[in-house]
Amino acid sequence: MDRGTYAAASGGLISLAKLHVVNNNLANANTPGFKRQYLIREQQGFEDTLTSKLNESMPFAQGDHDRTPGVVQVRTATDFSIGSIQNTGRKLDVALENPHDFFVVNTPEGRMFTRAGNFSVDGEGQLVTADGYAMQGDGGPIVLEGANSYITSGGVVMSGGNEVGRLLVTRFEDPAALERVGSNRYRSLPGTPAPVPQESPSIAPSSLEMSNVSAVQSVIELISATRGFELYTKTASSIDQMNEQAISRVGSSSS
Repeated sequence: MDRGTYAAASGGLISLAKLHVVNNNLANANTPGFKRQYLIREQQGFEDTLTSKLNESMPFAQGDHDRTPGVVQVRTATDFSIGSIQNTGRKLDVALENPHDFFVVNTPEGRMFTRAGNFSVDGEGQLVTADGYAMQGDGGPIVLEGANSYITSGGVVMSGGNEVGRLLVTRFEDPAALERVGSNRYRSLPGTPAPVPQESPSIAPSSLEMSNVSAVQSVIELISATRGFELYTKTASSIDQMNEQAISRVGSSSS
């Protein structure tokens, strides 16, 4: 492949990946507990290329790759910085004030973790997430038993004048080791350090941690990625046209 086309295609793929990430960030700018994603670019190693697989039959493959730099691969990462905490007045809303702390959620795929504290009560009286998954208390699922239910600054759930449970809050020293599931849930990967349960978590009652996405900055990034993708596409097209002209002239001169 022509060196210029190779580099232009690489740049175009990066811009396209950035468009997907920024669009998802913008779509969740108002999602409680959502954490912004961003791209990490890495120079593609020779061992990741197709030519490396053909190295025995094509001894000059590595040299060709070395003469065609500029290709990168990208992966997404999560910014776990804390979002703004807003008072909502809802008694079942809570916000974690330590960016390394997470609530524990029971799902059909096992325990997961979230920072979204917009809880509600399902038909069986259980405290659940906004999409209906049961919250884990320090003694199991939390069932509300009466009126005037609320959650204290220590995570204690009160209902009908009685303490019915306490939210299980765990701390990850390195949240970057978590795998994202959906918009605001995460799971711990095998081999990563186990989270530490917090006996006295710092919780803001009747409040929510909002998304840490800056809508203004995301719009700027969206415009930049769109223009970048258009530029790389035009560059690749121009290189193709120049190659066609060169081939045509060579063909004409040889005849």
